[in-house]
Amino acid sequence: MYLKSFYYLGLLALVLGLGSCTKDHCKTTTTYIKYEPIYMAAEDYRKPIGLQDARPLKNPGKLYIYRNYLLINEQLEGIHVFDNSNPHAPAKIGFINIIGNIDMAIKGNTLYADNYTDLLTIDISNWQSIRLLDRELDVFPSYGQDASGRLLVAYHKEEVTGEVDCSELAGLAGGWGNPQQEDVAISPVMQGSSTGSNGSNARTATAVGLGGSMARFTITGDYLYTVSESDLRIFNISQLDDPQYLGLENIGWSTIETIFPHENNLFIGSNNGMYIYSLANPASPQLTGTFAHANACDPVYVKGNRAYVTLRSGGICDSYSNQLDVVDVSDLTNPHLIESHPMHNPHGLSLKNNLLYICEGDVGLKIFDATDDSRIGERLVAQDPSFFAYDVIASPFDDLALVIGRDGFYQYDISDPSQLQRISSILVEE
Repeated sequence: MYLKSFYYLGLLALVLGLGSCTKDHCKTTTTYIKYEPIYMAAEDYRKPIGLQDARPLKNPGKLYIYRNYLLINEQLEGIHVFDNSNPHAPAKIGFINIIGNIDMAIKGNTLYADNYTDLLTIDISNWQSIRLLDRELDVFPSYGQDASGRLLVAYHKEEVTGEVDCSELAGLAGGWGNPQQEDVAISPVMQGSSTGSNGSNARTATAVGLGGSMARFTITGDYLYTVSESDLRIFNISQLDDPQYLGLENIGWSTIETIFPHENNLFIGSNNGMYIYSLANPASPQLTGTFAHANACDPVYVKGNRAYVTLRSGGICDSYSNQLDVVDVSDLTNPHLIESHPMHNPHGLSLKNNLLYICEGDVGLKIFDATDDSRIGERLVAQDPSFFAYDVIASPFDDLALVIGRDGFYQYDISDPSQLQRISSILVEE
């Protein structure tokens, strides 16, 4: 499956500190990111799906909530399903096997999920007998093929510490990383978001699920929107069991990372800025405005006339920036920076009752008072530093914060945010 390796070194400082190497012969120990391309024939991933017995969480990806259900992506393998009616003890329902799955979104009793290059439409009205309703072929990109015709569908990421020849350092520092995305096919990352981020319709007959700020799938109205490295794809889902692919909008050369719906607009995060698309014509989103920032990974969360953008270094982000940007989006054609706040290594974020919940990587979950744009960074309300936090949903329905991290899933009672209480967890099993 793996043919060759590509490498990426996130911190140039590691290279600059190697001046003692001689030109003729030099070896040094360093840490870098190794990417293994995954090649598959279409028939190898277009397999029957169904609800299997629950299995251990091994490599958690995206987090999604729908009614009283909790869904956790197992990267490139499928979706864990839990009954979260009692958040103190989520109950296992089973596992949906979908090879190559990273993203998900739900409307009504219909689950949309990626299966490498295909979009699957799945009836979940009865979890014990889920049914595949539709398969849209080749609507998501592959990235080339090998000599035998197998598609390059994704990359497997691994952090490696080892001895390398000094002559390879330039390639490690400047070589290309994952050309698809770090946060979708590789790392414990993003998660499907959906319309109704304010929870307005999420428990009606046509309920729409809710995901985090690291989304690449989102539903608003009768449309499903997805983003890949440089494109926004549009699907009409007015007939839930028969989505119609309408085409794509090319966003540019930026590495697109996240998508967030708000008030008939899409806010799309990339590694060099935020793009705002109007949904006045939902079948053909139009670029309204952009906000440029330093080259960095950037999840986006929007509330009212404020956009909160976290910038972080590491991985494919190629940046030294670790900060929270507060952006005025009252004029969508001219968003502008209000304030930047230094952070440790911010990832996903959520907002509820003027409190910002920010996942700070290896220092865990932090909660900040966001009532004053200029003082957010100095107003830490609470923190759990005991795990690596990746993305968070501050539930609009309950006093709960749901967090996904490198080592598993964590759930908190936030009825008193200053007294953060972890009430349950689903941990990765080796």
